[in-house]
Amino acid sequence: MEINGQSQLPPIIANLMYAASVCSAQGKTNDAILLYDKIIDMIPDYANAYYERGRAKHQAGDVQGATEDLKKAFQLSPEMEQNITGQFQAGSTKCK
Repeated sequence: MEINGQSQLPPIIANLMYAASVCSAQGKTNDAILLYDKIIDMIPDYANAYYERGRAKHQAGDVQGATEDLKKAFQLSPEMEQNITGQFQAGSTKCK
């Protein structure tokens, strides 16, 4: 993955992304969202962080926040939208 011309994530970002994904998998969505917030503060144009935060917000029942994050992710990385395979279901508060 390339961010700001780098071919790999900085280790701190990779570690935060991993920690956030673990929190999300354990149902600790608020903790995951806070970690994604930190990542976005550090790299505001990192589309995957917006995408994953959107998933966490959706899991937490914040459909509007999830929608905003997904729009931002797709704006930053239009090819990302093409890779979506129905992970979000309209009206649902759970990710598949």
